Amino acid sequence: MLGLLLFVANSIVCADLHSEYAHHAVLDAEEKMMLYWTIDWDAETVSFAVEAETTGWVGLGFSTGSGQMIGSDVVIGWVKDNKGYLTDRFADAKAIPPLDEQQDYELTGFQESGGKTLLKFKRKFDTCDPRDRKLEVGSTKVVFAYHSEDPGSRTEMKHHEFRGIKTILLLNNMDKRNVDETGWRKFDLTARNVTIPVNGTTYWCSLLKGPELKTKHHITKIVPNIQKGNEGFVHHLILFECNGNFNESDFDQGVMCFSRANMAYLKCQYSTMVAGWAVGGDVLYFPSHVGHPMGTSDSPKNFLLQMHYDNPQHIEGQKDSSGLTIYYTDKLRKYDAGIAAVGVGVNSWMIVPPKQKDWTSVGYCMHQCTESSFKSTGLPGGGINVFASTLHTHLAGRASWTKHVRNGKELPEIARDDHYDFNFQDAQVLRKEINIQPGDDIIHYCKYDSMDRDRLIKGGESTREEMCLNFLLYYPRIPGLSFCDTSFFEPSIKLLGKYFAKVNITSRNPLVKMDIKWTEEMAADLRRYHSEVKTVIPGCWLYSGNITSVADLKNPKYRVPVPKITDPLPPADSCPITGTSGADKHCSCAVVVGLLCVVIGVLK
Repeated sequence: MLGLLLFVANSIVCADLHSEYAHHAVLDAEEKMMLYWTIDWDAETVSFAVEAETTGWVGLGFSTGSGQMIGSDVVIGWVKDNKGYLTDRFADAKAIPPLDEQQDYELTGFQESGGKTLLKFKRKFDTCDPRDRKLEVGSTKVVFAYHSEDPGSRTEMKHHEFRGIKTILLLNNMDKRNVDETGWRKFDLTARNVTIPVNGTTYWCSLLKGPELKTKHHITKIVPNIQKGNEGFVHHLILFECNGNFNESDFDQGVMCFSRANMAYLKCQYSTMVAGWAVGGDVLYFPSHVGHPMGTSDSPKNFLLQMHYDNPQHIEGQKDSSGLTIYYTDKLRKYDAGIAAVGVGVNSWMIVPPKQKDWTSVGYCMHQCTESSFKSTGLPGGGINVFASTLHTHLAGRASWTKHVRNGKELPEIARDDHYDFNFQDAQVLRKEINIQPGDDIIHYCKYDSMDRDRLIKGGESTREEMCLNFLLYYPRIPGLSFCDTSFFEPSIKLLGKYFAKVNITSRNPLVKMDIKWTEEMAADLRRYHSEVKTVIPGCWLYSGNITSVADLKNPKYRVPVPKITDPLPPADSCPITGTSGADKHCSCAVVVGLLCVVIGVLK
């Protein structure tokens, strides 16, 4: 009976936390620790609750991009004799983190019952303390730990008994507490017991039927449905609209996506995207005023599910039926949603030299493309509103961000992740929707680390190849808009001309097949050639099929100037005086004011 009462009590606490806080994350596979949080954007603070299966001390930290304990901003707390304790610390070494001189975490609540400890606290995004990490948009690596015993004092405690690392989207999540799912229906779109090929990388396509609808409906929620045990094989998937007439035999187990074994599949591979998911992604809810259309004459009746299987160990016989669960409603929203990828064209001309710690690729969705595509969209003044973003690179990616430019003036960024995690590619829900007007430029950046590679990395579909894309979720939907990107040919062509003049240049980059020893001079030259690019071919023209030969790459009629930022966005600075804490900041301000007074006195 006592056990039942404790279970009920814990369930009530859990339910209360779910309703009290806007977001939550299970930190470990055994669900021994849970994290809850709510963001106050006006005060620039985050309120946290961490719950752990222990009656000892509990620790939570915000780590660097590497996810290591060393270098983490840590808070450790406990409950003892009906009193709550919270300490702000910084992990300098593999030891109990020492106390910070400046304590920037505020304890707001605590509870110890049923063998669990609950700590509630809050902190500012930026405490201006060099011993605290700034909470930023993009991926946040959380380290966590606990011990079964309380500390003897604030400075005496035993080493952890349990620890782990978790990547979350701290500031880019949707508050789902008020979502009304009444009347929503669902259907599954999954692979059909596919035997995953032994190839390291496979793109597998399945043609699937949607529900038979006679009136318009809206997709409202997309849930990843990854077969248990196959989490290491399913890298990402994309769901495409697939219109046209098909035979019943076309709805079979599927085929390799880029083969011509079934011509029906080729109609759909680069049509309009409906949804996407990548490793680490979570459930996607559309905003209450937006949904992807189904049931109309121009909306999809069938779908193409493109699965990217990653099988580096070449395991045989692994079966998979992963995919998506789609929720939809007949209660229509105001706008139809779409997805468009911006960035660098996925081809062999995108290369990253080996042994580079910090290599940046840049792609453009040119104003020449948005001018024509974004004019008559149904929004006042035209344009589209972006409400979410999924940044995408592969193994070498370390950071990614997207700039928004209007007539040379840089506007607030669309998305950024300075701690990109290949194993965590969730959609960032934007705090405020971003309006992209006809004639705006979108500039997308990716930063890579190729120190572990002996050969160059080429752009491509494989996990060990690279991509540099941002999948923008937007409204109103523009039929046919899937990609708006840029490819760079000149840098590689110039490098070939300088070092390998006799090599024949075809439509593919010869460098990717050459077994050459890269020197720092070659890498520096390639970097410089990229910086010297003056004109490019807009991706919206490239995919129209106008470019068919190497000669076309140099044809002036296809080329336009690279977008320039003439009025950059001023850097945000919430801490005018850095590197000081507490009283030191006030002292520094007094010194500055005093010096200004002296200078004014001298000038008089």
